[in-house]
Amino acid sequence: MAISWNLGGLSLHDLVRRTIRESWKDEVFGQAGRMAFYHFLAIFPILFASLALLMQAPHLRESLVHAVRDVSTQVLPARLMNLLQTVAQEQSRQVHTRFPLFTVGIGVLWAICNGTWAMIYGLNNAYEIKENRPFAELAITIAGLSLSLAATAAVSIFLIFSTRYVQKVFSVGAVPLHLLEWLILSATLSFSFAILYRFGPSLRDRQWQWSTPGALCALILWIAVTFGARIYFDDFNDYSRSYGQLNGVAMLLLWLYITNGAILIGGEMNSEIEKAAKVRDAGGLGSNHKPEMSRTRRAS
Repeated sequence: MAISWNLGGLSLHDLVRRTIRESWKDEVFGQAGRMAFYHFLAIFPILFASLALLMQAPHLRESLVHAVRDVSTQVLPARLMNLLQTVAQEQSRQVHTRFPLFTVGIGVLWAICNGTWAMIYGLNNAYEIKENRPFAELAITIAGLSLSLAATAAVSIFLIFSTRYVQKVFSVGAVPLHLLEWLILSATLSFSFAILYRFGPSLRDRQWQWSTPGALCALILWIAVTFGARIYFDDFNDYSRSYGQLNGVAMLLLWLYITNGAILIGGEMNSEIEKAAKVRDAGGLGSNHKPEMSRTRRAS
C-alpha cells in the first residue's frame, strides 16, 4: 500500500505521462469497445430478470425502482434514461407472459462472462503479461469476478434504497441524501475496482489493496466523463439527427465505452507504479527495463 501511494518513486507528471503512453500503446479504448458490446448485450436481459424478481414483492419493487431511477437521473443523460424507462415499461408488461427464461439466462451469462474475460484480457495487456492460468482456474476467476461485481452492485442498490427509508423516517433533506448516495456509489465502485485489479490480471502473489492510485484515477475519470457526456448530450447534441430513434442506444454504448476505458486506464496506472517500484528496488536499471519473470509483452 505504501509503495502504491508513493507512486513507485515517480512524480505525478511522469506517472500521468507514462499512463497515457501505455494506454495508447495497449489500445485501451479498442478493448473498451469490445467490453461495451458484451455489456450492452447483457444489460437489458439483466433488467428483465431484475423486474421479474421484483414482481414477487410489488411494494418493495415500486420503492426500489424509484430510488434507482432517481440516482440514475443524476448520472445519465435524459435521453438515455428515457430509453431505459421505455424498455423497463415494456418488459414489465411481459413479465407475466410466457418467456424463455432459460434461453435468456444462457445469453446473459455468455455476455457477462465474455465482458469479464475482455476486462481480464485488457488488464493483462496493461501489466504486459500473458494469461498463464489453467483453463479451470481462469473459468472460476471469470465466474467469481462476475458474481462479485453483481453482488457489489446489488449491495449498492440496497444501500441507496436504505437511504430513502432513512429520509422518510428522519426527514433528511435532499442535499444530504444525494451526498450520501454519491458516497455509497463511490465506495462500491472503489471496491469493485479493487476486486478487478486484485484478481483480474494473471499475476501471482498479489496483495489485496482496498484502494490504489489506479482505482482513484478510474473513479475520477468515470465521474468526469459521465457528467461531461451528460452535459454534452443534454445541452449540445443528443444524436437525434444522426441516429434518430436509436440515439438512446448510441448514448448507452458510448457510456459503457467510456466506463470500461476508465477502468482499464486505472489498471495501466497501477501497472506503471509497480514497474517503476521494481526498477527502483532493482537499483535503477533504467526506465525501459522490464524484468522477464513478470513483464513479458505479448506478441503483436
